[in-house]
Amino acid sequence: MSCKSYASDIRPKFTDEDVDHMNRFGLDLNDFATVKDNADEILSRLEDTDRPMPPRPRGPWSPEWIQCFKDWIANGKLP
Repeated sequence: MSCKSYASDIRPKFTDEDVDHMNRFGLDLNDFATVKDNADEILSRLEDTDRPMPPRPRGPWSPEWIQCFKDWIANGKLP
């Protein structure tokens, strides 16, 4: 799986609950620019096994989804 687009590959992975939760911390997962600017921090949280994002029981993301996020970053964080 190679993920290249925020709109088609990344945004659909964030649930409405994820978006609502992160909005409380000032991180709008609905906003491409915000996710792009915070991609490294988001990736760090996705890979954090002590504090997974999203929190259990919904999370954590599968290794395939995390790799998709990494691919999106490597491919230039396209909209």
